[in-house]
Amino acid sequence: MRWYYKLPLRLHSLFRKDKAELDLGDELQFHLQNQIEEFVAHGMNPQEARRAALQSLGGVEQVKEECREMRHTNLIENFLQDVRFGFRMLRRSPGFSVLTILCLTLGVGANAAVFSWVEGILLRPYPLVSHQERLVALSGTVRDKRDETSWPDLLDLQRNCTLCETLFVSKITRATLSIGERAQVMTGSIVSANYFDAIGVHPILGRGFEPGEDTGRNAHAVVVISYHLWQTRFKGDLEIIGKTQRLDNVVYTIIGVAPMGFYGTFVGRGMEFWVPASMLEAFGDDKLEDRGARWAEAYVRLKPGVTRNQAQ
Repeated sequence: MRWYYKLPLRLHSLFRKDKAELDLGDELQFHLQNQIEEFVAHGMNPQEARRAALQSLGGVEQVKEECREMRHTNLIENFLQDVRFGFRMLRRSPGFSVLTILCLTLGVGANAAVFSWVEGILLRPYPLVSHQERLVALSGTVRDKRDETSWPDLLDLQRNCTLCETLFVSKITRATLSIGERAQVMTGSIVSANYFDAIGVHPILGRGFEPGEDTGRNAHAVVVISYHLWQTRFKGDLEIIGKTQRLDNVVYTIIGVAPMGFYGTFVGRGMEFWVPASMLEAFGDDKLEDRGARWAEAYVRLKPGVTRNQAQ
């Protein structure tokens, strides 16, 4: 029987138990009487026919128990009895009950926290970033030692990697943000122009960086700010796009606001702003075009079906 035929029968057996038992008894008596009449028709006397019918049926009470098992009413009744017994025991020992509930609450809470930690650190470390399972970090080697990579090397790899869907750069940096009389050191990222498109995160106001804004020497003083910074320092100003803000000694034009919950692509660090790679020297770092300047922290998203060993 399909479940939608079984369900009404089980509910009827559970909530109208007396009626269900009467129906079951009447049905078994009907079958028993039919069997007795069949045996009498074959020449048995009524007493022998009844005895033979009971043996053929397997015993009325045994058949009833089998029917109850088929309806799963015994399982539900046993569960409800266990629940009632448990509540009675807890009511008798309130101190023990409180301790038990507290331990269960702490245990469930700890398990949820551990799962959230594992998911956040190991499985999905970057909130809102799409297809994280295909992201791999890219590093270079210098004299057999792992190191970061240079911008020209990354451009060469981007042009020649046939197994990569996209490549983007994100380097952590810091800058002093001054608003009025208040100055605060903020953590941000120097990124490639395709950064937001590559990770599938789109600003809720304004835009991300356009192609070409990561080329040139200090050529594109534009910045995307975080949702947190927009709310706390700019008070959620809906007219923020196009306004300017000084980071260290450079005036930047605010072109976008990142969505709430996006903190960048550094585990355990929340970014407050993003500037294009063309502004690298403004933050006191190496020249963008210098192949020997290993400053870029790069990521690659592999094409679907490509393994890490193949990409390596």
